[in-house]
Amino acid sequence: MNTCCKYVMNQCRACSPNRRIYQGKADPISQDNHVYEGDSFMKSYRKELWFNTENRVEFINITPDVQQCIKDSGVSEGLILVNAMHITASVFINDDESGLHRDYKVWLEKLAPHEPVSQYHHNVGEDNADGHMKRQIMGREEVVAITGGRLDFGPWEQIFYGEFDGRRRKRVLVKIIGE
Repeated sequence: MNTCCKYVMNQCRACSPNRRIYQGKADPISQDNHVYEGDSFMKSYRKELWFNTENRVEFINITPDVQQCIKDSGVSEGLILVNAMHITASVFINDDESGLHRDYKVWLEKLAPHEPVSQYHHNVGEDNADGHMKRQIMGREEVVAITGGRLDFGPWEQIFYGEFDGRRRKRVLVKIIGE
C-alpha cells in the first residue's frame, strides 16, 4: 500500500489522479480541484472573465463579477488572484469615482501618449506601444484576501479592469484558493 502527502490509505489524487480513495473512503468531490490536508481540504477555482470594450481606453468595475466568482467557488477564507491576460490591459484597485477615472486617462496619456504613433520603436505594423506602457504603470494583477466569503476590502476599494488597446476581445483570469 502506497502512502503520500497526508493520505493514509492510498496515493492522493495529485500523485495518482485516477484514485478516488481517501482514508478508506470514496472521495466525495473527486471531480473538483481539491487538495486534501488531513480531514480538511483546500479548494481551487479558476474562471476567465471576457471583455470587449467599445473604446481604446476604458475602465470597468469588475467587483461584482469577482465577488460572484468567490460565491461560485464556495471559498470563505482564502486568497483571490485577478490578473489581465493581455499585455495592454490591467487590473487595479481604487475608488469607483468617474472623476478619478478621467484623471487616470489624462495622466496616463501625458506619460505615454498614443500619438504620434511614430514616436515608438514598437509601432512597426502596430500602434499600441502606449498601451504596453500604460499597462506597466497600472499593473498586471491584484491579490486580495477573502474573509467570510467576501473580498476583504477597505472603504471605497473596488477592483477594475483597465483597457489600453481596446475594441477587441480580451480576458481576465480569476484564481481562488482557500477553504
